[in-house]
Amino acid sequence: PMSAQVNVEALRQDDPPIGYSGTVGGDLTFRTGNVDLVQVGLNARLYRVTESATRLIVGNGGFGLLSGSRFASSGLLHYRQTYQYNDLVSPEWWGQLNYDRPQLLNLRIVTGGGVRISFARGDWGQFGMGAALMLEDERLDLPDTAVHDDHTTMLRGSYFLTLRLVPNERLVITSTTYLQPAVANFDDLRTLANFRVAASVTDELDLTVSFDLRYDSRPPDLISALDTSLRTGLRYSY
Repeated sequence: PMSAQVNVEALRQDDPPIGYSGTVGGDLTFRTGNVDLVQVGLNARLYRVTESATRLIVGNGGFGLLSGSRFASSGLLHYRQTYQYNDLVSPEWWGQLNYDRPQLLNLRIVTGGGVRISFARGDWGQFGMGAALMLEDERLDLPDTAVHDDHTTMLRGSYFLTLRLVPNERLVITSTTYLQPAVANFDDLRTLANFRVAASVTDELDLTVSFDLRYDSRPPDLISALDTSLRTGLRYSY
């Protein structure tokens, strides 16, 4: 993940089958010459689906080595349970742990609940939104002279729009945009956006291209307010 915030919606599968299913994937980058760089990213998700509920576990991790020394690492563990109330409305709750060294994040704990709404769906894909409240606890690796607090606990809203298009059986295009304002101060706003294209190489193997954008109106000291990332990778489904 490129940021302390995690766009878990981008990791979901809209219609997993009844029973157990999931995916495993990753990407690897090598650079030599003026810079000796190795970057590794791994991700996995596991579904357990029944007639009344969908349980999802997501794990993500990554690290980078510059001239043999670790310069970046991150990790995520996310659990979510979504209930099938009807075809339109699905209540859900979740819990999450993650850290991110480039974002100076030692630990972030999030728990919350809300509702997701499916406006339209069909063979072409799905369009929907979600709204929730979540309790967020963050511990940052900041010097004593930092202006930003190194430990914060607050209640945030989390609102998203998601679009999934399936032009054909070999191509899936997804887009998700989050807004996450602090409940007590709407000037404290975080925004996430993800655009991903997945093209099937075989029935189990996909080639993926993803663009991510993150904006934090009140970032920690020495951290940029805006981050973007463009990634390519492989994903194995089972």
